[in-house]
Amino acid sequence: MTLAMLGASATSVTPSAPVRTMIRDTREIVSHSGDGIWPDYSRISIPVQLIEPTREVLFCGRPAKGFRRLPIDKMTGCNMQVRNRQLPVDLAAATDLDGQPVIQIGLPDALESSRSEWIVTLLHETFHQYQASLPGYLNAVSAAGRSLGQQGTQWILSYPFPYADPKVAAAFADMNGRALAFLANQRPDQNRELAVAYLAARRSAQTAAGEAAWSYYEFQVGQEGVARWSELKLAQIAGRTDKGVAAVAADRWAALSTSLRAMNDQGLSVWKRGSFYVLGAVEAEMLDRLAPAWQHHYVRRPFSIGDQLDAAVG
Repeated sequence: MTLAMLGASATSVTPSAPVRTMIRDTREIVSHSGDGIWPDYSRISIPVQLIEPTREVLFCGRPAKGFRRLPIDKMTGCNMQVRNRQLPVDLAAATDLDGQPVIQIGLPDALESSRSEWIVTLLHETFHQYQASLPGYLNAVSAAGRSLGQQGTQWILSYPFPYADPKVAAAFADMNGRALAFLANQRPDQNRELAVAYLAARRSAQTAAGEAAWSYYEFQVGQEGVARWSELKLAQIAGRTDKGVAAVAADRWAALSTSLRAMNDQGLSVWKRGSFYVLGAVEAEMLDRLAPAWQHHYVRRPFSIGDQLDAAVG
C-alpha cells in the first residue's frame, strides 16, 4: 500500500484504517511506555486533529465548535468529530482548540513521512500535550514572555535573540563542539567531565548574550529541546517491538550530531532558534545520564535546565 492511500476521501465516514492504526499505535506507546520517561505521562489525553485534503477529523476530543459528530472509531476507541478543512495540510503542531489542547497533524504524504516517521513526529507532539497538562506550565510560559517584555505567544517564534552577534555565535560554536564530544563519549566515567566542559562554554554564551536574551534560550531548551529528547527516548522504547520506529529513532539520534556539525559550519545566524532545540536535547541527555531523577524537578521548573545541569555536576 502506498502512502497516498493513507488519506481518506472527503466522502468517507472515517479516515483510512492505516492512519487510524497509526493514531492507535501512538496512543498505545504513550500509554504503555510514557511513565518510563516522565511521571504520569501515560495519563494525558491525546486529542488528534487529523488534517485531510478537504476536511479535519478530531479524535478523542471534547465537543468543539464548528465540528459535527461522527460514529465512535473502533480502531482507536475515540469519539470523532469532523469539519471542513481550515488548516494547512502539512501542519504538525500542538495547540489549543476551543480551550482544549490538541495535536493538529497532516497525513503522512503531506508531511513527506513514512509510517514510522509520522508516528515519531506524533510522539513529539504528545510531549507538548504532557507539558500543557503540568500544573502551572502555561502560567510559566506566560511569565517567560512577560520577563522578555512580550505579550501573547508570537514572541516564542520571533524574539530578537542576538543570533548575528559575533561573540554570541563564537560562544555557541564552542557549545556545539563540547556537545558533540559529550554525545560521542562511550565511557560513563567521563560524562561528568564532559558536561563540566560544556557548562563552561554555556556560561560564556550566557554572558555574551546577556541575561534577558538568555532567558529566551532557557525557555526554548525547556520547551522544545526537552520535547526533542523525549520524542527520541520514547521512540527508542517503542522500537524494541517496532523495527521501523527503531530505525527512525536511531536516525534522529544520529541527526543530533549531524546537526551540531552543520550548526558550526553554517553558524548561529542561519540556524537561529533551531540550534536551541538540538542543544536542548543534548542537555536533557546530559541530565538523564548524570541526574536520573531530573524529570521530577523539570515538572516543577521546566525552564531551568541550566540550574539543573549545574546541580548535576556539583
